[in-house]
Amino acid sequence: MMHNFIKYFWTAFPFLLTVVLWRLSVPWLNPGGILAIIPMFYCSFISARPYFVPFSILFCFLMDYSFGTVFIWTLCYCVYYAVMNIQNVIDLTHTKENGLFAFMVFLGIVISLISVQSINLLNFISGVLTFSITCAFYIPLVRLIQGVQK
Repeated sequence: MMHNFIKYFWTAFPFLLTVVLWRLSVPWLNPGGILAIIPMFYCSFISARPYFVPFSILFCFLMDYSFGTVFIWTLCYCVYYAVMNIQNVIDLTHTKENGLFAFMVFLGIVISLISVQSINLLNFISGVLTFSITCAFYIPLVRLIQGVQK
């Protein structure tokens, strides 16, 4: 009985973490539930989980809704997923720091696209702050996911 519960929790943890991080949307720390992109990125590209990609696409759509953008997160996620699966030069499963630099590239491109929509100092500062906070939370959340896996 306990073994079945642990196996279920191990399988469901990335899904539950994504839902919780998306729902814990705070304007200054987690705007639009952006921290939910961390388990979506890690469990789709670095440590692939079965059935997680459709779930991630759904949550990218929900992040678009939270941010008030029109398919930017969904489009960038799908393009990044397609590029990573078509090519075989870069293998993200064996990158240093659990894919932190690949995550920073992905997040930087998306936040730049969102910030360029209306160029002003406040959007620039907000984009830099969002980028730095999200990248700072990447390693602790990845370690949490890896800790539950073991």
